[in-house]
Amino acid sequence: MRLFSSPQSAIRSVLIAQVVLGVAIVAIDLRDDPGNAAPGLFTPQEGPSVRPYRPDLRPAEPGAPAMRPMPKQLEFTETDDAIVIEGQIAVGDADRFAEWLDETRPAASEVSLDSSGGSVADALAIGRTIRGAGYDTRIAQGSVCMSACPYMLAGGTERRADEGSTVGVHQHYFGKNAILPAFMAVSDVQRAQASVMDYLTEMGVDLRMMIPALRTAPEDISVLSPQQMQEWSLTFAPDA
Repeated sequence: MRLFSSPQSAIRSVLIAQVVLGVAIVAIDLRDDPGNAAPGLFTPQEGPSVRPYRPDLRPAEPGAPAMRPMPKQLEFTETDDAIVIEGQIAVGDADRFAEWLDETRPAASEVSLDSSGGSVADALAIGRTIRGAGYDTRIAQGSVCMSACPYMLAGGTERRADEGSTVGVHQHYFGKNAILPAFMAVSDVQRAQASVMDYLTEMGVDLRMMIPALRTAPEDISVLSPQQMQEWSLTFAPDA
């Protein structure tokens, strides 16, 4: 049976197939491009909402259409009036932050956060360092503080989330060890959750903040409203 009536038909079919494949590859690239992914992720909305969680992304610069990549570990800088912490929270970042403070000895009294979260243990340690140093914390307009980042926010002596910022929580992912029996893995998670609750109590944050966190799967994020954050003392200022 002849599949093609002529060599030209065979060549034409191969070219068409290559074009189709090329279009498919471009479509995949566009889908994975941070500038085109989850376009409504950081769109302001009224009240609390659950959205997809993309720790690798943060909002676009004002006037720019594409979202920006989130650094894979925390970066520390000092401006005229604030210590800026931005990026995903990697294992070991708490020690890096303490070392940076020792080397830099910043004069600023406020920590500005822009982080999609990450290592819970490091977030708790950084929050305690912030509280021990007496720093205030702030989420500036256009910045995010999600997943484990709110624990760093809670470390502030005074805590603010500006209008246009995004603060969100979800279930913790503490990692899993395939060697451990299931009951031991569950026990580890419960101990880790207890350490988080101890920390929030220590920082003066209402444990009701854990309710939307525990209800939201790790692949999603529950965005907190300003009213929730104030009611639960996640944001707090004496003059508020």
